[in-house]
Amino acid sequence: MQLLSSLFQELPTSSSSSTTIRTTHWRPSSPASRTSDQEILDNIDGRMHGPMGGFIKRYFTNFQYVHQDAALEIHAAGKVVGRCVVPTAAPSPGNFLQWFSSYVSRELGGARGSWHISGDRGAPKHGGPDNGARLLLTVPASPPSNVQMRWDDVQVIGQFYPRRHVHYQDGLLRLCRSAHEVFASQPTRLFLHGFYIRGPLIELWVFDRSGLYCSEVLDIEKDFIQFLSIILSYQRMTDQDLGKTNIIETDEGGSYLIPDTAVIPSLGKLYLESQAITSREGLVGTGTVCYRARLPGSNRWDYVLKFKWRWARERPEDELLKLAKKKCVWGAVSVDYYKEVESTANLRRGMRWGTHRKFAKMDSPEKPGRVEELRQNGSGDAGGLADYTQETDSYFQNRILACIVTSPLGRPLHTFKSLLELLQVFRDAIKCHRSLYDDAKILHQDISSGNMIILDNEDERKPKGILIDLDSAIELDEGLETEHGIVGTRPFMAIGVLKGGCHTYRHDLESFLYVFLWTIITNHTEKLPEKSKLRQWSDGDWDELATRKSLDMDQSGFQGILEEFPPEFHPLKPLAESLRQILFPVRDGIIWTGTDDSLEAADRLYDGMIQMFEEAIASQSRR
Repeated sequence: MQLLSSLFQELPTSSSSSTTIRTTHWRPSSPASRTSDQEILDNIDGRMHGPMGGFIKRYFTNFQYVHQDAALEIHAAGKVVGRCVVPTAAPSPGNFLQWFSSYVSRELGGARGSWHISGDRGAPKHGGPDNGARLLLTVPASPPSNVQMRWDDVQVIGQFYPRRHVHYQDGLLRLCRSAHEVFASQPTRLFLHGFYIRGPLIELWVFDRSGLYCSEVLDIEKDFIQFLSIILSYQRMTDQDLGKTNIIETDEGGSYLIPDTAVIPSLGKLYLESQAITSREGLVGTGTVCYRARLPGSNRWDYVLKFKWRWARERPEDELLKLAKKKCVWGAVSVDYYKEVESTANLRRGMRWGTHRKFAKMDSPEKPGRVEELRQNGSGDAGGLADYTQETDSYFQNRILACIVTSPLGRPLHTFKSLLELLQVFRDAIKCHRSLYDDAKILHQDISSGNMIILDNEDERKPKGILIDLDSAIELDEGLETEHGIVGTRPFMAIGVLKGGCHTYRHDLESFLYVFLWTIITNHTEKLPEKSKLRQWSDGDWDELATRKSLDMDQSGFQGILEEFPPEFHPLKPLAESLRQILFPVRDGIIWTGTDDSLEAADRLYDGMIQMFEEAIASQSRR
């Protein structure tokens, strides 16, 4: 249809706003932009719900829209907050973006923020050129297009394709990539609204840390007034409606958190460093992020503030940390504050949940031949999520957002200042693990580069390196009765864990070797060389990873890894080889990856590894 400026003239209202729309080149710069489509697919597949009955009623009832003649009157809290002209006809898919740009660029009563349209970065793998576009609502309004916009300000995401025949999975992954960027830039966000348009069809989506779920498919041409009402609602939602949380506030001193003084009277306002010291990528999952924190008036960052969406079935981390402290674990951190803020079950309250859905085989919906049937009938890809996915046997899993403050604060592992310090840190971290295991009967289960920190202790009796993050840890007596799953950080997982075996102390010690190799080969950068064999430790299914690591831990394969050591680390090659030999003894001609559960065997392995580091420390000290 032809766009006429008079068609979109705003009727007089009692309020004004600054809603604008700009066409721009979106230049994401966050680490999330480097995440591959396959990683995003692995993250969301099997964690989708829909279509959900009652979706629109759940999220779009704060505003009422009265359609009279050619106008749409917007009501909120019993008051008229705006009026807008209703076009005489819905836009066609071919001119939708032009229409959208013209329509929402008008100052609509009660609206805020700005809409941005940007072309897709790259084309889907199926279906050829797609002319797809992102539609992003930023609050507050973003600057002009010549200034790089911030994912921090994006509050609603949309993905548009003019053709309904676009490959469904590819288009949804594009929308999920935008969601991934938003959550990476807004780590305390509770949930996020989105929409997916294919030709005249639209699905509404909500993303949270338990997964993503959608509405029934709407036809923009047939349900045009309802579509207008939804778009106008996005522009008028409160921060709470949009999924933002006010747990972090800002004043002239920066961003801060005020812990509940009734719980911890001695801990007042805590200021946070602007950049997180560590974060866990992924749209669905724990969303773990950690900040350095300090008290007002202090220039010392003495605390670590962590946010994490833990599984509701998991034991809260503060309980294990308190148990470790009670049992006098060597190198245990202190819990200064703990609070559970929100849960995905509460965010999704009032809706009924069946089993999760996962994508069917490529180009095949749940029912074979369904796509071809739709096309032959002239209806095109008229279906939504249910037509391109199949049910699983898994159900919604509640996650709880926990806020925890711990001390002391340490430096990241990759900031080691010398080979001597690196060796001392690993020796003491293994001693810390042993104390957790022997004294508190706690098994860490997630030995990784991010879960070891360096302490700047001058006292030789105190550890140089300790373990943090008991998110995945279990108390051994309880762990025997719980179901076993694959737990850990992918590049550092032990071979036996990848094969689905019960996690043991020996697997954690094996992970220490992988972290040691990783730290040396990345050489302070946290980034592997382009041709490193260790890159293959992150890609593929569990069985593939287990096979690769088994080959790499064999004597011949291990020599290839040692060849990747930078020259300054060559003195550590004998230590790495000794660690490999004690962890992987040869039995019947092949390396053994099993566990001897006896106390004597555990003592021998701990003693052997610690002694190897002691000898390397002594040798390095003489240099």
